[in-house]
Amino acid sequence: MQRAHHQIEQERRFPLLGGSIEIVLYDVDPGVAAILFEEIYQEGLRLQSIFNFFDPQSELSLLNQQRIRTVSAELLEVLTVALRYCRETGGRYDISKGREILLRKRRRQQPRAAPTSNYTANYTAISFHGNTVRLQHPSVCIDLGSIAKGYIVDKLLEFISQQGILSAFIDARGDMRITGQHLEIVEIQHPRKKGGFQALLLENKAVATSGDYSQYYGTPETSHLVGTVYASSVTVLADTLMEADVLATCASLLPLEEARALIENHTAAALIVDKQGGIHETTQFPRYTLTEEPRFVRRQGVVRGEA
Repeated sequence: MQRAHHQIEQERRFPLLGGSIEIVLYDVDPGVAAILFEEIYQEGLRLQSIFNFFDPQSELSLLNQQRIRTVSAELLEVLTVALRYCRETGGRYDISKGREILLRKRRRQQPRAAPTSNYTANYTAISFHGNTVRLQHPSVCIDLGSIAKGYIVDKLLEFISQQGILSAFIDARGDMRITGQHLEIVEIQHPRKKGGFQALLLENKAVATSGDYSQYYGTPETSHLVGTVYASSVTVLADTLMEADVLATCASLLPLEEARALIENHTAAALIVDKQGGIHETTQFPRYTLTEEPRFVRRQGVVRGEA
């Protein structure tokens, strides 16, 4: 994913969410921005400490270890939304399969032997009572990597707005959201070729892509996605990055027409590249496309990370 460049902006990169993210504040004094950037970064670290699947001391990891735990409002909110999508997809999107992700991470040095699991439990073994969460089957291990990054970006933009900044942009390694009056031009990365192949205009929108080229174990057929993957890439535009993030993952795990229906039902827009290279657009997607070659393109990024 690529974006255009504005002349009036303050930007900073931070090590966050398993890599480097870029935060842009528009129409703000450099001195004010310098103070705000540090506050934003600290808030990002706080949120990351809740959801980091690979940090044994994160709140999510402690829940996976303890099996029953009273959780924060942030973790409860994301779990609630994620489980709704588990139900909506009939379990093809399933946040309880974290042990599969852990097995794959351990065996990255053996890409030809991408592991499979025989776990019989699913998301229905996750239960709530108030803000207490219980994991009711020993094989359940919650992984929120498909939704937490988007949520954290949304919360950071909310934090930025509370500081009086009217317009901001965050690029979390290709998952992007912009707020306020400014616009951004971005390009979708092709799942099998270098470079972008479709320019988009973002205005008060979020965009995320789930692709089998982003993280995989040996070949795209053994990607980070757990389950049958029907698409090479799915790019979703939505009002929030959490929604775009999770919809892109869900749509990757559904046959084309089901994926299209899911996107339409959530009044989002998507471009789907199938395994044969065919390109499919949902009804609203053309609203965001640019038919002319953008003049300013300065960054390329893989569109889904490990956070």
